[in-house]
Amino acid sequence: MKIIILDDHKNFGESLRALLMENVEISRCDFVSAIEEFYKKIETDSYNICLLDINLDKNSGFDVLKNLRAKKFGFKILILSSYTNPIYKKKSLDLGAAGYISKSIDSKSLIEKICQINNGFSFTNEKHFENPLTKREEEVLKALITGKTNTQIAKDLYISERTLYHHIENIYEKLKVENKVELYGKALELGYVDQF
Repeated sequence: MKIIILDDHKNFGESLRALLMENVEISRCDFVSAIEEFYKKIETDSYNICLLDINLDKNSGFDVLKNLRAKKFGFKILILSSYTNPIYKKKSLDLGAAGYISKSIDSKSLIEKICQINNGFSFTNEKHFENPLTKREEEVLKALITGKTNTQIAKDLYISERTLYHHIENIYEKLKVENKVELYGKALELGYVDQF
C-alpha cells in the first residue's frame, strides 16, 4: 500500500510517516507539507491512500478535497484532523472522503482504519455524524449569525415571526445556549460558522 500525507505540521507529519513505514503492509509513505509539492507528487506518483489535514497553512483541506474529487484521482482520502466536531466530519464525507479520524487516535487503530479504507470499507454511515439541528433550524441559525433582525429573517425564510421564535427556542435548547454571544461561540465550535 502506498500512502501520501498532506499536513502543514512538519513534526507531526514526519513522525506519522515513520510510524506508518514500520507496518509491513505499507510499501511507501510520502509526507509533504506544501500543497504545491503535494499536487506535483500525486501527478507523477501513484498512491492508494491520502491522509489529509483540514486546517492547512493558508488553505483549507476542504478545498483540496473538492479539487481531488473533481480531478478523480484514484486514491482514497482519509481526513486526519485535530477537529472533532460532527459538522466537519459530515462535510468531509459529503465531499467524498472515505473517512474522518481524530489525530488523537492511537497508532494501532489508525493503521487498522487505513487498512480498512484500503480494502474498500467506508466510514460514511457512522452514527456520530448526526446533526442536532433540522435543516430549517440551520437556516435560522445562519441567518441569526449574520446579525439580521428577526423580522428580516422571517421575511427572508418566508415564515411568520412566531414560527421563527419557535425555531430560535429549539436552537437555543439543542445547543444549550442562553444568548446570541453564546450562540455564536457554539456555532463556531460546531462548524456552523465556516472558519476556512
